[in-house]
Amino acid sequence: MIIVSPLCHVESLAAKHNFSRSLSLLAPWQLVIFDTSPLPPDHKILAFNDVTAPGPGLVPPDEAVVGAILEFGSACAPDEDVLVHCWMGVSRSPAAAYIIACARAPGKEHALAQNLRSVSPIATPNRLLVSLADDLLGRGGLMVDAIDAIGRGREFEGDAPAFVLPL
Repeated sequence: MIIVSPLCHVESLAAKHNFSRSLSLLAPWQLVIFDTSPLPPDHKILAFNDVTAPGPGLVPPDEAVVGAILEFGSACAPDEDVLVHCWMGVSRSPAAAYIIACARAPGKEHALAQNLRSVSPIATPNRLLVSLADDLLGRGGLMVDAIDAIGRGREFEGDAPAFVLPL
């Protein structure tokens, strides 16, 4: 299973689960303060800003980032517990989990988006990440349409709860 989480829950989740792999999606400046000690030895860290368009001083996600997410997902066995996290657990990590799920289940884009919404009412997957993945996977807009159909997650204050998606 994929456990999707904000950074604040990583340490407690790592103590409860025996993660075989992890994927960290952080802003470039966060790398300076990021403690990798709770992560499994097999971890990947990607640094980019949670943006949907380029801007001054920002590093938007690109095809290389999405390629790394897809590579991470393809290396995960269905019986493994893996951690995917970002700073808040609302945009980048839900998008990555959705991308991994879609890569494994072509034609199920809408069902996967609906499942994502049901397990995380606050998730608002990063649309640029999803769009880039849609292009790389040749889905012809199905992934973007599915994410658009579930809409923005509801407003939430505090620490976002972790959630689980099947791998």
